[in-house]
Amino acid sequence: MSDLARFFDAAGYVRLPNRLPAALVDRMRSMVDDQFARGVPPYRMNHRGEPCRLDALLERDEVFLEALRHEHVAAALGQILGPTVDVVLNRHNHATLNNSGDIPFRLHRDIQQWSQPLVAVFLYLEPATVKNGCTHVVPATHRLPYAGPQSGNGGGNWADEHDEYRHLIGQEVPLEMPAGGVLLLNCLCFHSVGRNLSGRSRCSAVFACRSSDELSQVEDPGVIRLFGQRRFLANSVLEVSGSLRKGSRAS
Repeated sequence: MSDLARFFDAAGYVRLPNRLPAALVDRMRSMVDDQFARGVPPYRMNHRGEPCRLDALLERDEVFLEALRHEHVAAALGQILGPTVDVVLNRHNHATLNNSGDIPFRLHRDIQQWSQPLVAVFLYLEPATVKNGCTHVVPATHRLPYAGPQSGNGGGNWADEHDEYRHLIGQEVPLEMPAGGVLLLNCLCFHSVGRNLSGRSRCSAVFACRSSDELSQVEDPGVIRLFGQRRFLANSVLEVSGSLRKGSRAS
């Protein structure tokens, strides 16, 4: 295991040492700014009725796949998730402006159980500082057990909804990032966007990646292959009739 993967395993997050190229960041930012300016759906609005989040980002432009496949990002994902990695379309896959008051500070995790692991990939399209609301993380909280579902039928957990997690509030640390910086986060790790006190926006994009499902015999239409060759590695296969045919075992 590499030092980067060891740190990620222990802390639940890692800031990559290298930035994405400025030209690539500019292309992503230009695309996001244009889509916000033209109000291209699907998007969400803030309390002022202005678009503040663009959804379905991967379906809008190939530049985001290019960024996720960049050697700096792909190498780190490969160390953490293995040789074949997919990006999920129905989790994250959005860009946010995070103007002052757009997103409240509220610690949460993005998934509930370790059995469906995801790694969030944050791409910062402009500097993220404590003043303009950088991401805050409570290190090592990906190791905490499940404590119940999220209200509103959500897919993760809010720390303030469970007595088992309330002690985490106030334990978070800010992760300042430069433009072009990349943060990888275990989606079980409690985190929140920071409070933007600057009066300016803080633009970023975030995606969810996972190891390719080696137990499925069919391709998942809800993911895009980032890199690697998918292989079916189950110890048994399901017959068309529904009966189970056992195969050779590795152990």
